[in-house]
Amino acid sequence: MRICFKHAQVWKDGSLRPADILVSDGRIVSIGDRVSCPTDTVCVEVHNAVIFPGFVDVHVHLREPGFSYKETIRTGSMAAAHGGYTTVCAMPNLNPVPDSPAHLAQELELIRRDAVVRVLPYGAIPRVERGEQLAEMAAMVPQAVAFSDDGRGVQ
Repeated sequence: MRICFKHAQVWKDGSLRPADILVSDGRIVSIGDRVSCPTDTVCVEVHNAVIFPGFVDVHVHLREPGFSYKETIRTGSMAAAHGGYTTVCAMPNLNPVPDSPAHLAQELELIRRDAVVRVLPYGAIPRVERGEQLAEMAAMVPQAVAFSDDGRGVQ
C-alpha cells in the first residue's frame, strides 16, 4: 500500500520544512516538494501537521520477565508506540536479572514474541543486582544495547 502525505511540515536538521512524503509498504520512499503520487496511492492532506522521526526512550521499565503484574513488554511497547516512540531501551531490574546470556535470552524471547516497537535490553552490571560481583557482561555484548546498575551502586 502507498500513502502520500501532502503539505506536511517535516522536522529535519533542527528545523521544520514543508514537504510531501510518499510511503510505500511502511517505508518512506520520497520526501520533497510536490512528490508525484502513482494512481494506486492514497493521498492524505495533512495541512501543516508536523512529521517527526520516531522517538527513542533510553530508560524504560518494562518489568518482564518477573514483574508482569506491573508492566509487560507488550503493554509497555504499545504505550511507547502510541506516544510516537519507535525504540525503547529496557532497564535490567527484572527477575531473573539479565546478568548472563541465559537470563538475557529469556527477556529477548519475550521481546521477539510481544514487542510492537523495537525493544533493546540493557544487561545488568552487577550479578543479581547486588553490587558485589560483575555480571557476565562480555558474553552479553552481542545482545545488550548497554549495561546499567539502574540506580543500585556497584561496589
